[in-house]
Amino acid sequence: MPLVTPFDEKGDLAPEQALPLIERHLELGVQGFYVGGSSGEGFLQSVAERSEYMRFVSETTKGRAILIAQVGALSSRDAHVLTDFAAKSGYDVVSSTPPFYFNYTEQEIVGYYADLAEHSELPVLLYNTPGTTGRNLSVAAQIEMLELPNVIGSKHTDVNFFHAERLIHAVPGTLIFNGPDEMLTGGLAMGMAGGIGSTYNLMPRHYLDIYRHVRDDNLAKARESQAIVNEVIFELLSLSPGVVPGIKLGLKVLGYDVGAPRKPFQAIEADTSRFERLLVGCDGL
Repeated sequence: MPLVTPFDEKGDLAPEQALPLIERHLELGVQGFYVGGSSGEGFLQSVAERSEYMRFVSETTKGRAILIAQVGALSSRDAHVLTDFAAKSGYDVVSSTPPFYFNYTEQEIVGYYADLAEHSELPVLLYNTPGTTGRNLSVAAQIEMLELPNVIGSKHTDVNFFHAERLIHAVPGTLIFNGPDEMLTGGLAMGMAGGIGSTYNLMPRHYLDIYRHVRDDNLAKARESQAIVNEVIFELLSLSPGVVPGIKLGLKVLGYDVGAPRKPFQAIEADTSRFERLLVGCDGL
C-alpha cells in the first residue's frame, strides 16, 4: 500500500490525520505500507519531513505491517540519510526511484543503486517508474541492478510486462511488484510477487481480492474484481489535474480527510460526481 501523506490547511505535514486510514487498512488485511512514494508526495517534502512521517508510520504500525521506505532523492547523499533513518526506525526495506532531472547515463544509474545497496543496512527494492522519471531503462541495465548484492527486486510501475517477465526469468528469486493498478491481475498472472499501487488507498478490499483470486488460480473472479476497480480508475484518470489530487479527494469522500495535495498540485475543477458515485458504490474501503 503506497500510503498518502496528510497535510493540514496550511500545507504543513500532519501525520496524525493518517491514523484512521492506517488502522482501517490494517483491519482489512493490508500487508504493508510503502512510505514516501509518488502517492505520498515524497518529492514535495524535505528530508526532515520525510523522516518525520516515516517515524510516525513505524510507531503507529508497531510491527503489524511490512514497511518500505521510498528514499529516492535528487542526490545520493540525501538518499543515504533517509536510508539510515529508515533502518533506525524499524523499516524492513528501502526503495528508490532512479536519479532523475539530469540526463544520467545508465551506468551512472547502476552506480547509484550499487552505492545505495552497499550503504544500506536494509534490503533494497528498485523502483522503475519511467512515466515520472522520464527514464526507460534497458532490460540489461535492470538485470545488472537486480543482480547487485542486497537488491531484492523492483517495483515495476511500467506497462511493459514483457520486460517484467524477462526480469523474473533472468534473475530467479527476484521480487517484481506490479505498479500499474489497472493491470494487477495481469501482473500477478505473469508471476509478479504482489502489487503496490496508488488507488489501493481507495479500494484495498478489491485489490486484496484480486491477489487472493490469482493465488487460488481463479482468474475469472480476479477479472471481476479488476473490472470493479478499473471503472473507478477510468473515471479518476479523466479528472484534471490528476491522480494524486483525485485520490485525496476520494479519501475525503470516503470519510478519511488527509488534506489537499501540496502545490504545485491544484484543486480538481472538473465534475467529480460520477467518480464519487462509483467510488462509494464499489465499497472498497
